[in-house]
Amino acid sequence: MVRNWIFACVAAVIWSGCSDGKDRNVEKDVKTETTTKTAKPSSPFGKISPSSKEVEILMPMEYPKGSPVDKWGKLKVAKNAEGARCLCDEKGNPVQLRGMSSHGMQWAGVANITEENIKSLAKDWKCNVFRLAFYVDEEGGYAYNPTHKTRHLENVAKWCAENGIYLLIDWHVHSPGNPQSAYYRKHPCCGVDLAADFFTYCSRRFQYQKHVIYELCNEPNSTKGEVTWLRHIKPYCEEMLKIIRENDHDVVCICGTPEWSQRPQDVIGHEPQDENGNVYDNLMYSFHFYAASHNDGTPVDSTMGRGYDFMTPFIKDDAEKGITCILKSLPIFVTEFGTTDASGWHNLRLDMTEKWLNVFDGDNEAHQIVSWCNWSYSAEGGECAALKWNDGKMYPLDKKILTASGEYIFNKLHEAKYNN
Repeated sequence: MVRNWIFACVAAVIWSGCSDGKDRNVEKDVKTETTTKTAKPSSPFGKISPSSKEVEILMPMEYPKGSPVDKWGKLKVAKNAEGARCLCDEKGNPVQLRGMSSHGMQWAGVANITEENIKSLAKDWKCNVFRLAFYVDEEGGYAYNPTHKTRHLENVAKWCAENGIYLLIDWHVHSPGNPQSAYYRKHPCCGVDLAADFFTYCSRRFQYQKHVIYELCNEPNSTKGEVTWLRHIKPYCEEMLKIIRENDHDVVCICGTPEWSQRPQDVIGHEPQDENGNVYDNLMYSFHFYAASHNDGTPVDSTMGRGYDFMTPFIKDDAEKGITCILKSLPIFVTEFGTTDASGWHNLRLDMTEKWLNVFDGDNEAHQIVSWCNWSYSAEGGECAALKWNDGKMYPLDKKILTASGEYIFNKLHEAKYNN
């Protein structure tokens, strides 16, 4: 998800095939750099700062007695009773993380990321996970604001630990959509491999923290499908996993999937491997949906949706079409979803959201329970935002501040069947 007016345009690209030019040019530059045979052999990627390689390692944090992290410990990926891989506690029992995602910290999101509000999300909302979105090259993003790492990351990691909830650290690839773009891997302003530097820092700094998990790239995307799993996303994930596993050998990592994380099926049979050709353990794959655009094929009154059936492949096999149930084949984490169309602005569809959340509660042939984070814990982003502007208190929570979407998600987090 991006700032409102930007995302409205970009979301339309999913359907219209419009292009922005900048990303293609960057990808072309990177491709040329890596394939020119006459150039002096060198890494196409940038440097990693010594401060990230040598950052002080945090000692293990303590978690409140009875909190989700205290009960579940360091998460892992294991098989459920039906043999489907899924997110599990340290003993191998399936668990479901449910919570909120921040907006971009350089926009309205940062005002909501406070010590009191993280406490409210844990205590008032009953979240057991918070997703911290690191936009990179957008205005005021991570590439241009070192406090995103030195201040916000460190603070939120501490606050989540103090409240016993998990922290999903999200490298928010969106624009450019290629995770191998120079803007992530060899930034023109500094020559730093921002992605490698970031995960070097995080995996060293937090290697003893049971509550930290990683999203390697948010929404890989392209205008006409030119950014693919095999050519761009999988190699990137393998590079980041090699870095992370050197410091934290078993932390759960989530790989972004093609076309704004809408096509996890492209991963089936082609999962990231280590240097010995073994598929990495404790690896999951993202899926993102916006309920009025990505649903069960029901026609909706939205320019952002055309009635394509995204849902059925998650529920069951389709032998006639040769489609294998995604949740039988892959461990999935819905790291971002919205209750509206893909713009975030319009077409609130709580009925479609309910259908999706039922699927992810285990109503699928694999009986896989799928974790999720709602977009977003902010007052920016249209109808899918959880909060209103200047209407009630966020902590202690005054329900007057909740939008219709926010109230729905708040109530879902409090349903009796959920037991943190």
